[in-house]
Amino acid sequence: MNFLVHRDYSFSASTLVSIYDDRIEFVSVGGLPAGITLDDIMLGLSVCRNPKLAAIFYRLQLIEAYGTGMPKIMKAYAGTGVEPKIEVTNNAFKITLPNRNAVKATDSVPNERKSNEEKILDLIAQNGYVVRSDVDQLLDVSQTTASRILKRMVTDGLIYQDGSGRKTKYRKG
Repeated sequence: MNFLVHRDYSFSASTLVSIYDDRIEFVSVGGLPAGITLDDIMLGLSVCRNPKLAAIFYRLQLIEAYGTGMPKIMKAYAGTGVEPKIEVTNNAFKITLPNRNAVKATDSVPNERKSNEEKILDLIAQNGYVVRSDVDQLLDVSQTTASRILKRMVTDGLIYQDGSGRKTKYRKG
């Protein structure tokens, strides 16, 4: 919604949303309004290029109060060890939001994967099986990340899937 409200419609270029395993990137045309800096935006200053559109979205409760977006985003990443990357040119604004559940590129992927796999295998040894929600809680990750880890472990032959849907259990292979 933010990109629709803040974009410069005098440009015919598309707004881009790119989704990767480790991040999501948003690129909007128009850059920052004249006289506004990135520091201003980080403080919560909002200068809307399309006030009528913003007013409609606000009345429909699709957006919140003006100027709350960037501080809210930064707060969501506080203490996570990763932070959004913001790039601004005269004609474009790009924000990259890291996936807080993804393994960092600087980490040793095999060691991180092995650590998570060992935790899951230990829990299976204790209980005889795990369900996806057990893995969510055990590793403190999203449902999607837990599912991806379990799928990889099945593919690697470490565990097998017993059942499907809500009744799916994972047991030692």
